[in-house]
Amino acid sequence: MPYAILRTAKLKTAGNLTSLNEHLQRLRPTPNADAELTPLNVQLVGSQDLAADVQARLDAAGCTVRSNAVLAVEHLMTFSPEFLDIRKEPGQSGKPAQLVGSPEDGAKLAGFRDRAMEWLSERYGKENVVNAVLHLDEQTPHIHATVVPIDAAGKLNCRAMLGDRQKMRAMQTSFAAQLAPLGLQRGVEGSPAQHQEVKRFYGLVKELNPQLEQEAQRQVAQQRIHQAGQQHSRGGGVSM
Repeated sequence: MPYAILRTAKLKTAGNLTSLNEHLQRLRPTPNADAELTPLNVQLVGSQDLAADVQARLDAAGCTVRSNAVLAVEHLMTFSPEFLDIRKEPGQSGKPAQLVGSPEDGAKLAGFRDRAMEWLSERYGKENVVNAVLHLDEQTPHIHATVVPIDAAGKLNCRAMLGDRQKMRAMQTSFAAQLAPLGLQRGVEGSPAQHQEVKRFYGLVKELNPQLEQEAQRQVAQQRIHQAGQQHSRGGGVSM
């Protein structure tokens, strides 16, 4: 049975937001993306300016942003590749390239999109899910969703969102349960989750879904840049 896959990453600086936005909107070279399929990517929530979306939510909530605050949390939501049987159909006679697959695969992809976004809204509040992009131009479809961690008191509170290791495990279980009707299952209970050291996360993703390897490499590089900064300062087309 294929796996539901979820990972999170804290976004603490404007630079983090800019870097992620460049990836989301293909504003820099993305070797593991097929440029012919990039037009199929879908902006599900928000705009093509992630930093502006985050700032708008902070302004609306009247949040005071501390120097060490987590501004937002990225959620990468996907599945192991055997979940879908879709392929690229090259463009012909002026027609763009498409993803093709069975109607069942189209329904499963749409179901994944809808159920994953519903899970985010119910868990964090729809108003805090400020940006989401469905990438269809990489090997495995996936959603990057950005959530501003504003709690019930109207304060930035990433700890309340992500919590400790036990809460992270519960989050993985909740996400998998949301997608279970589609035939996706949770990974091994008690395996390293989001608070694991980044290299261990990289190995887990590589094992579960080799197509996510380069996405994990991006996260490793981003984490190293962040750590260095800290030290210095102190599927006819698949229809949905």
